[in-house]
Amino acid sequence: MSSQEQQATFWLEYSQQLSNTIRYTEALAAAEKAVALAPENPEAWYVRGTCLAMLARYQDALADFEHALALREPYAAAWDAKAWVLGILGHKEDALLAVNRALEIDPDYFEAQRRRSRLEAL
Repeated sequence: MSSQEQQATFWLEYSQQLSNTIRYTEALAAAEKAVALAPENPEAWYVRGTCLAMLARYQDALADFEHALALREPYAAAWDAKAWVLGILGHKEDALLAVNRALEIDPDYFEAQRRRSRLEAL
Protein backbone atom coordinates (compact mmCIF):
# COMPACT_ATOMS: atom_id res chain seq x y z
CA MET A 1 0.00 0.00 0.00
CA SER A 2 1.42 3.38 -0.99
CA SER A 3 1.82 6.25 1.43
CA GLN A 4 -1.04 8.08 -0.30
CA GLU A 5 -3.32 5.04 0.08
CA GLN A 6 -2.37 4.78 3.75
CA GLN A 7 -3.24 8.44 4.26
CA ALA A 8 -6.58 7.94 2.50
CA THR A 9 -7.32 4.96 4.75
CA PHE A 10 -6.51 7.07 7.80
CA TRP A 11 -8.91 9.82 6.67
CA LEU A 12 -11.65 7.30 5.91
CA GLU A 13 -11.35 5.73 9.35
CA TYR A 14 -11.24 9.16 10.97
CA SER A 15 -14.32 10.24 9.00
CA GLN A 16 -16.22 7.19 10.22
CA GLN A 17 -15.19 7.86 13.83
CA LEU A 18 -16.39 11.45 13.53
CA SER A 19 -19.64 10.29 11.97
CA ASN A 20 -20.18 7.88 14.85
CA THR A 21 -20.02 10.84 17.23
CA ILE A 22 -22.48 12.86 15.10
CA ARG A 23 -19.81 15.30 13.91
CA TYR A 24 -20.94 15.16 10.30
CA THR A 25 -19.39 18.39 9.03
CA GLU A 26 -15.98 17.33 10.31
CA ALA A 27 -16.57 13.80 9.02
CA LEU A 28 -17.31 15.23 5.58
CA ALA A 29 -14.06 17.21 5.60
CA ALA A 30 -12.11 14.05 6.46
CA ALA A 31 -13.92 12.07 3.75
CA GLU A 32 -13.15 14.80 1.22
CA LYS A 33 -9.45 14.41 2.05
CA ALA A 34 -9.75 10.66 1.44
CA VAL A 35 -11.43 11.25 -1.94
CA ALA A 36 -8.69 13.73 -2.91
CA LEU A 37 -5.98 11.23 -1.96
CA ALA A 38 -7.65 8.17 -3.51
CA PRO A 39 -10.22 9.20 -6.13
CA GLU A 40 -10.28 5.64 -7.47
CA ASN A 41 -11.32 4.20 -4.09
CA PRO A 42 -15.07 3.46 -4.08
CA GLU A 43 -15.15 3.37 -0.27
CA ALA A 44 -13.98 6.98 -0.15
CA TRP A 45 -16.89 8.05 -2.34
CA TYR A 46 -19.30 5.91 -0.31
CA VAL A 47 -18.15 7.39 3.00
CA ARG A 48 -18.33 10.93 1.63
CA GLY A 49 -21.81 10.21 0.29
CA THR A 50 -22.90 8.98 3.69
CA CYS A 51 -21.63 12.18 5.31
CA LEU A 52 -23.44 14.27 2.71
CA ALA A 53 -26.67 12.37 3.34
CA MET A 54 -26.37 12.92 7.08
CA LEU A 55 -26.08 16.65 6.31
CA ALA A 56 -29.28 16.44 4.19
CA ARG A 57 -27.33 17.05 0.96
CA TYR A 58 -29.19 14.23 -0.72
CA GLN A 59 -28.50 14.98 -4.39
CA ASP A 60 -24.77 15.28 -3.69
CA ALA A 61 -24.89 12.05 -1.68
CA LEU A 62 -26.67 10.26 -4.49
CA ALA A 63 -23.99 11.41 -6.95
CA ASP A 64 -21.26 10.05 -4.65
CA PHE A 65 -23.00 6.68 -4.29
CA GLU A 66 -23.35 6.53 -8.09
CA HIS A 67 -19.64 7.30 -8.42
CA ALA A 68 -18.75 4.55 -5.93
CA LEU A 69 -20.86 2.12 -7.95
CA ALA A 70 -19.19 3.20 -11.19
CA LEU A 71 -15.86 2.28 -9.60
CA ARG A 72 -17.08 -1.03 -8.13
CA GLU A 73 -20.53 -2.18 -9.18
CA PRO A 74 -20.96 -5.16 -6.89
CA TYR A 75 -20.91 -2.94 -3.78
CA ALA A 76 -23.85 -3.83 -1.53
CA ALA A 77 -23.34 -0.98 0.94
CA ALA A 78 -23.36 1.63 -1.84
CA TRP A 79 -26.52 0.15 -3.36
CA ASP A 80 -28.17 0.18 0.07
CA ALA A 81 -27.08 3.77 0.68
CA LYS A 82 -28.47 4.74 -2.71
CA ALA A 83 -31.77 3.11 -1.70
CA TRP A 84 -31.70 5.04 1.58
CA VAL A 85 -31.35 8.41 -0.17
CA LEU A 86 -33.85 7.54 -2.90
CA GLY A 87 -36.33 6.60 -0.19
CA ILE A 88 -35.79 9.92 1.58
CA LEU A 89 -36.37 11.72 -1.72
CA GLY A 90 -39.65 9.83 -2.19
CA HIS A 91 -38.51 7.62 -5.08
CA LYS A 92 -39.88 4.37 -3.66
CA GLU A 93 -39.67 2.25 -6.82
CA ASP A 94 -36.08 3.27 -7.56
CA ALA A 95 -35.20 2.75 -3.90
CA LEU A 96 -36.64 -0.77 -4.03
CA LEU A 97 -34.63 -1.54 -7.16
CA ALA A 98 -31.46 -0.34 -5.44
CA VAL A 99 -32.04 -2.22 -2.21
CA ASN A 100 -32.90 -5.37 -4.14
CA ARG A 101 -29.58 -5.05 -5.98
CA ALA A 102 -27.81 -4.75 -2.63
CA LEU A 103 -29.49 -7.97 -1.51
CA GLU A 104 -28.58 -9.75 -4.76
CA ILE A 105 -24.95 -8.98 -3.95
CA ASP A 106 -25.23 -9.85 -0.26
CA PRO A 107 -28.47 -11.63 0.73
CA ASP A 108 -27.50 -11.46 4.41
CA TYR A 109 -26.97 -7.69 4.48
CA PHE A 110 -29.13 -6.83 7.48
CA GLU A 111 -29.47 -3.08 6.85
CA ALA A 112 -30.68 -3.74 3.31
CA GLN A 113 -33.17 -6.33 4.58
CA ARG A 114 -34.56 -3.78 7.05
CA ARG A 115 -34.64 -1.04 4.43
CA ARG A 116 -36.54 -3.24 1.97
CA SER A 117 -39.11 -4.10 4.66
CA ARG A 118 -39.60 -0.41 5.44
CA LEU A 119 -39.91 0.53 1.76
CA GLU A 120 -42.40 -2.25 1.10
CA ALA A 121 -44.50 -1.03 4.04
CA LEU A 122 -44.87 2.45 2.50
